[in-house]
Amino acid sequence: MKASRFVRGALLACGLLLIAACSSAHNEAPVSASAAATATAASSEANTARSAPPAKTSVAQAHFTDGNQYVTLKLPAGQAAPRGPVEVVEVFSYGCPHCAEFAPYMDKLRAELPKGVEVRYMPAVFSPAWMPYAQAFYAARELGVLKQTHDAVFRAMLEHYPLNSLSDLADFYARHGVNRDKFIAAATSAETTKQMADDQHTEMGWGIDATPTLVVGRRAGDDKDAPFIALMRSANIDSYAQLQQLGLWMVDHVEKR
Repeated sequence: MKASRFVRGALLACGLLLIAACSSAHNEAPVSASAAATATAASSEANTARSAPPAKTSVAQAHFTDGNQYVTLKLPAGQAAPRGPVEVVEVFSYGCPHCAEFAPYMDKLRAELPKGVEVRYMPAVFSPAWMPYAQAFYAARELGVLKQTHDAVFRAMLEHYPLNSLSDLADFYARHGVNRDKFIAAATSAETTKQMADDQHTEMGWGIDATPTLVVGRRAGDDKDAPFIALMRSANIDSYAQLQQLGLWMVDHVEKR
């Protein structure tokens, strides 16, 4: 199983979990029985991993290869090597079941990061069907409820909760104490539309074509508003546990630069 190229295929029918875009940004074809079986196997592996975590390997012991498990990203033209705080960005979608299955590993990764390393999330929109999920993320962030709703949305998706439209999502957030009208307004605002377009442009520059993907870099300076400069991203990964370990390894690598 490849954590960043899990399943090749298209979106399932309305009401089912979206699988295809987890694997490839622009490769849409009908989901075959074998692809569905692969997705089931992925879910089984995640459940097994949660019940019986693999033996912990230290960051120093881990071995990853550039061009295989990770990719080194080029600095923008004229950009000096950044020296600001280290950050981890997870490129994800609530419509991606593999992102939902990776969520517990991402929580563990956050807990194991060195002090001062920040974590951010950036939604991907590989198809129009994923747009409401991105809008929901931006709305939750704007309304200050992202921390308490992020994993809740993932759990709902894994439980096949019907979240197939922005209206469905608005109802879901309302059940978590969010004003429905304010949620819709934030999700459809001009600011959200611009942020979504900017993030998709950024992800293309990073070469993102699958979710979940981890990107590690630094701020250009100590100012919290200094530009984020991506230095490394995950690529071909065999398991969620390996992706978690790679995240720690990339942070360690970037910190030592």
